[in-house]
Amino acid sequence: MQDVNYDYMNTLERENWWYQSKRELFNKILTSLHRKFTSALDIGCGVGSHLGVLQKHAAHVEGIDFSPKAIEYCKQNGWKNIALGDVCNLKLKRKFDLVLCSELLEHVDDHKAIKEIANVMKPGGIFLFSVPAHKYLWNDNDYLSQHLRRYEKNELRELLSPYFEEVRMSYWNTTLFLPAFLMYKLMSLRQNREKTNNLNLVPKVLNRLLLGLMRVENRLFSVGLPQGISVVGVGRRRKG
Repeated sequence: MQDVNYDYMNTLERENWWYQSKRELFNKILTSLHRKFTSALDIGCGVGSHLGVLQKHAAHVEGIDFSPKAIEYCKQNGWKNIALGDVCNLKLKRKFDLVLCSELLEHVDDHKAIKEIANVMKPGGIFLFSVPAHKYLWNDNDYLSQHLRRYEKNELRELLSPYFEEVRMSYWNTTLFLPAFLMYKLMSLRQNREKTNNLNLVPKVLNRLLLGLMRVENRLFSVGLPQGISVVGVGRRRKG
């Protein structure tokens, strides 16, 4: 991910509708499990957006990120137990019963990453994740974020199945699916356009409205949404 994207993230994540509603969804999913975790790890923790959610559900929380700039922002934001790390080469002694990967797998060799994630998890541990959905939604933000891919749900199931069971997934951000699809197609026709985080393109005046709509979506996660810009899922580490 380009360093400028961490600047965007740090500016937006506290109050922006997308970040706030995703934190609320992660909290809702973890609350529904009725489980207190011993140790949680946020892999690709970025500027620390989701560490507070993990802190509500686990006695001990750690975060790692590949970017020194992300680590710097985490520390500025008051987070401890944060370190540089590579999801494809995790050198961790502790085993975790909760691992979060939000918008990470699309950046790396995902087969190596999933194997490494599974290796640092306790049997029966919970893996919570989100990734961008649909190859046909590829857009400028994917270039800015240095994504390697976007996902279909069947690809994710195949990727996760050797290590995880009871995997539940739903599309997320149905609210902006059609507007985003149209906008991405129009933007692709423009040459020499400035690439920016897509959230910068949404007027701030819509923040409260979009947050309300996303909260409705979050209530429907357990039912499953038929379409969306992202896929959010949760699975259990196999014991065998």
